[in-house]
Amino acid sequence: MTEIVHHKGITIANTLIAVDKKGRFCLNDLHKAAGAESRHQPAFFFRRPEIQELEAELNSAPAQSLSTITTQGRNGGTYVCKELVYAYAMWISPKFHLEVIRTFDAVATGQAPIAAPARSVLSPAKEFRAIFGIARLIGLDKNAAAISANQGTAALTGVNMLQLMERTHLATPGQEIYYTPTELGSRFVKSAKAFNQLLVQAGLQENIAGHWVPTEKGREHAYVMDTGKAHSSGAPIQQVKWRDSVLAEVAL
Repeated sequence: MTEIVHHKGITIANTLIAVDKKGRFCLNDLHKAAGAESRHQPAFFFRRPEIQELEAELNSAPAQSLSTITTQGRNGGTYVCKELVYAYAMWISPKFHLEVIRTFDAVATGQAPIAAPARSVLSPAKEFRAIFGIARLIGLDKNAAAISANQGTAALTGVNMLQLMERTHLATPGQEIYYTPTELGSRFVKSAKAFNQLLVQAGLQENIAGHWVPTEKGREHAYVMDTGKAHSSGAPIQQVKWRDSVLAEVAL
């Protein structure tokens, strides 16, 4: 379950740094505050042996919350404890390290207020309609377009339109039921991994860049759905589900 909240944070270099319920800070926001250079990506920071040792030491403390946590979705990212914020800032540059220390000291002594994100002046309804129209133009069905429009509107305005209307789940076109490889495999005491391999062997799907994609043969049995979430890079997270008809193709 995601622990992230975005109602408060601190501001460093005119950039809002989000904070989660455990008091961890968004390292992706720190990266932006530091200038967002490719060489300073958090992934490179965590590859350093001394940082891995520091993480292990932090996590070994009794009753210590995890020093690092990564979440997916629209507001996903890597959140770290204050010690790792300092270590990251030191890795960036002495100037940025000093700015981070002074900002934290100012917040701790009450000299700097905890920042709140500015309210958007964009109209959620107008943004939703505009993004929905674009999604339909590029070929998404109505449900996928609505989910994409909701995701984009929330990113731009902070308003989740589907949640406001209590429509967090949308029916699939034609009311057809689709299943995940895990659900289909469980019927035959097979794991999702094993069932995915059966789909590959039957020529129904292939792995492209780490993602399962239906082949031309598999498309008549598959449905690619937008989950309404996104990777930390902003790319939408999609999931392939299958009709019962696929079972005949894999001889089950």
